[in-house]
Amino acid sequence: MTRMFSTVNFALVGLIAALSSSARAAEPALSANASASVTGAASANTGDASSASSAEAANEESGEDQGPPLLFGKSLDVGGYGGLDVAYSRMFGRDGVVAGAQGAVLINHRLALGIAGYGWSNPLDGPAAPNGDARRFETGYGGFTAHYSLYFDQLPIYFTVGALVGAGAIDLTDEDHSDGFGDRQSEDVFAVFQPDVAVHANLTKWMRVGLTAGYRLTSGVDHLGFQESDVNGLMVGGQIQFGAF
Repeated sequence: MTRMFSTVNFALVGLIAALSSSARAAEPALSANASASVTGAASANTGDASSASSAEAANEESGEDQGPPLLFGKSLDVGGYGGLDVAYSRMFGRDGVVAGAQGAVLINHRLALGIAGYGWSNPLDGPAAPNGDARRFETGYGGFTAHYSLYFDQLPIYFTVGALVGAGAIDLTDEDHSDGFGDRQSEDVFAVFQPDVAVHANLTKWMRVGLTAGYRLTSGVDHLGFQESDVNGLMVGGQIQFGAF
């Protein structure tokens, strides 16, 4: 009986010792795993912080590069051109030529904002001056222009549409222009609106030619015996322009 208790006692002592040894052996592994987990978490946090810092820095840099919003965007190309226009038309019941010049600033190769002026080549004879000098009715007009070009892929030929808005005058003057523009008794000032369309072809990077068609509309022609219908009319002609297109 005593031997049996002794055997059981030794068995219990051995079991307790084995459990104690297993616990001691597991503690370093647990500690190692815990350390690895802590280190991994710290590394992940450091990586996240670094990524966040990089993202913030990138956002700050991109914000500095963007600046304020722009009306035409960042890739704004500005050019310009000047040229001569010649067109057939009718005024005062007579055939003739409207000749003039124009110049414009060209934005992004499409939008042109500028000015233009034209003169009538076939003036109508007027009444003689008090001193007997011959006089004639000379007509000219001009104003601000706006045009927009419609391009086709890989084609040097394209359409341009636009208009002129401005003013003009019919002036009764002699050949020496001694009664020039400015004499209210011998001139008739009117408003003009002239829409037009053109087919342009780029010959080089700095020169283009075009065929144009438009219609001249006037308002306020009520002096010197003329009406708007005497000045209104179709225009068909051509133009040549030089610049940075």
